[in-house]
Amino acid sequence: MTINWAQCHTRPVLMIPGPTELPFPVIQAMNQPPTIQYDRSFDEQVLEPTTLALRQVFQTQKEVILLPGSGRTALEAGALSVIEPGDRVLVIGAGQFGVLMREIMNRVGADWTEFPVELGARLDLDRLAREAERIRPKAITLVHNETSTGTTYPGAEVGRIAHAVDALYLLDTVSSIAGIDVRTDEWGVDLNMTGSQKCLAAPLGLALVSVSPRAFATMEHRKRAASSLVYDLLRWRDLWVPVSRGGKVPDGSPRRQPVSIPTHLTSAMRAAVGLILEEGLPHRFRRHAVAGAAIRRGVAAMGLEMFPDASIFSNTVSCVKTPKNIEPGAVVARMRDQYGILIGTGLDKMRTTTLRIGTMAMTASPHYVLPTLSALELTLRDLGHKCEPGAGVAAAQAAFADAV
Repeated sequence: MTINWAQCHTRPVLMIPGPTELPFPVIQAMNQPPTIQYDRSFDEQVLEPTTLALRQVFQTQKEVILLPGSGRTALEAGALSVIEPGDRVLVIGAGQFGVLMREIMNRVGADWTEFPVELGARLDLDRLAREAERIRPKAITLVHNETSTGTTYPGAEVGRIAHAVDALYLLDTVSSIAGIDVRTDEWGVDLNMTGSQKCLAAPLGLALVSVSPRAFATMEHRKRAASSLVYDLLRWRDLWVPVSRGGKVPDGSPRRQPVSIPTHLTSAMRAAVGLILEEGLPHRFRRHAVAGAAIRRGVAAMGLEMFPDASIFSNTVSCVKTPKNIEPGAVVARMRDQYGILIGTGLDKMRTTTLRIGTMAMTASPHYVLPTLSALELTLRDLGHKCEPGAGVAAAQAAFADAV
């Protein structure tokens, strides 16, 4: 009789590109009675300390705003707050989520131009600089870590190009913040937009945006108010930010949330940020880099190839080509149902040719990477792919050992 190794577990281990596994203190933070979201004690003892701590994670001195929603909520809030109908926007389209920003800009009425990048290919910075000079856009958008292709693009260099043409710089860090070094202020990011459920290791349900003074000034000088009341980030400056930090609320006065903030999710985020800062950003980035390298060395030892250009491999999402005649969907189902570990297929056109493995927060460690590679090898062998038994795990172990 075939043993089902997943049957003894209550759920699969999440090795997908988000949401990711949650540390126990984060889970425990949600195990508390309800709190009144508009109570001053919540504002001053939970929400405010959380947003101030997040500044350290974002590496910014600017305001960090929480919204109920997801990473896409953050993207849309950022876009509709600074972009008006007819504004020129240069959208770097290097994958599924770069294209998503194109759609968001279309919805807000921007006069957008896509700068297409071949899937998994490097970004031609010289050509981008020439295009930015030609268009002179109001904003340039980039997905820092393209989850669909497992690639990390040069955030600092694109920031320099944006500011050379006096454009706002909108950066999607949904799958990079707290896992890959993101230097919001140093790179000149005006809107750093992300979600809670990936490398931050908090539950899905919060959108996060850091906002530069230049972005707030752009919002203030709009010809007409933003089309959304809930997602208009300028209302946070007017209703929440104290005068001493450039807002409109007298210091020491009660503040108002422009939209009701989920109290349990905020408490969980506070716990998550505390763990990040306790670990320290340099250590955390190094840990993700080693875990990403271990995945790559492991799959190479199994005879598999990575999808993207080697110079832009992501340390939080690995995109792997499947062997010929093996369907990615079959690999995902077999790993989940037989071995209790969930990875993802590629997206859109890559759904039938690639797999995606997340190494985020807790899962960027031998404790998760080694069982995942073991289950992947067993699954591929079940489906007919021949490789040396244990080669992937041994290669990954060597990667972890080399990092000590």
